[in-house]
Amino acid sequence: MPKKILLITGWGVGTAPLMPLQQALQQVGHRVELVDIFDWFDPIQKQQMLSRVAEVDVVIGWSLGGQLALLLVDAYQQITGQQKTLINLASNPCFVARENWSCAMPETEFTQFFQAFQQHPQATLKRFYLNICRGDAQAKQHWLNLQNTANPPDYALLMQGLIMLRDLNLVDKWLEFANSAYFIFAEQDAVIPCQILQKAPDIAVEAAHIVMLENLSHAFPMTHPELTAEQIGQWVTEASFVLI
Repeated sequence: MPKKILLITGWGVGTAPLMPLQQALQQVGHRVELVDIFDWFDPIQKQQMLSRVAEVDVVIGWSLGGQLALLLVDAYQQITGQQKTLINLASNPCFVARENWSCAMPETEFTQFFQAFQQHPQATLKRFYLNICRGDAQAKQHWLNLQNTANPPDYALLMQGLIMLRDLNLVDKWLEFANSAYFIFAEQDAVIPCQILQKAPDIAVEAAHIVMLENLSHAFPMTHPELTAEQIGQWVTEASFVLI
């Protein structure tokens, strides 16, 4: 059955690179609204996005968008008691490593990236696009394509996005959704350690709906939209739980 889907992109790329995924999902009948990242800590933006969640069946997010999707679905459920299908694509519930969450980017590395973006935003974005394509057999071509298609938001929102990546720790919420959500990771992801499964045994055991795609990079929703759409389609049509 076709679904109404809200698809949230990740940090730094804008919506254009995810349009092929949007189109791949639409080709099989789903209605897909594609949106960029937003400031979760801005009450107006938060309420606007919750209003959009009310109109859809499925909320999908890539990378930072996955964290935002999790926050939206959780908040909507707390407010209304209604559950929306949650799908995370290459999204770490806690992007920067903590004492109790090592499967993430080291704090020093993130701080260096944060400072580099403040000083040289365009050059840092270019390097970021390369990093999220690393691990794919066609990494260089994907990197060039991404540079041509990316339409990132303004500097202020990108900075706020980095602050969210630095500060958000959603591991507990992720655990709460482990049995009802779908998590897709990439084996060769250079941004999120694939060891996230091995080093988080409680989540790995509890979540029966975690998929690790072989030989793909962090950017797989953009570089392999048809495969990603197929994975999403299987889950939204075969999900064993019923939305309230």
